[in-house]
Amino acid sequence: MNAAAALVFDHDGTFPVPWRHVEERPTPETLALRELLDARRDEFRALLAKYAATNPKVFGSVARGTAHAGSDIDILVEMDPADGNQLMRASGLMEETRELFGRDDIDVFPVQLLKRPISESALEDAIAL
Repeated sequence: MNAAAALVFDHDGTFPVPWRHVEERPTPETLALRELLDARRDEFRALLAKYAATNPKVFGSVARGTAHAGSDIDILVEMDPADGNQLMRASGLMEETRELFGRDDIDVFPVQLLKRPISESALEDAIAL
């Protein structure tokens, strides 16, 4: 992999994204969505704590750099089953995350509840937030 492909986006040093799948630059829509996520990072972290979720990662087109005007934002999180119903917590986290970012096309998935082959594909693309 060439140097340009190794690190494509670094928003003030806070959102380094290893570029694994595509040798070209991310689409403008990808960059805009990544900047949106980065701008509300602290508030999002507070929501994660509220719902006992950890290790957030973006996956899908935003992670791959191929997002377009109709792309959604897919986020994986880890949730310990001992902290209560994962599905209910993920639903609450998703609802509040959508409110935080002002978008109804953000999906939050507990990695423990994903099934193959979706989980393998999501984890392959996933980039830590």
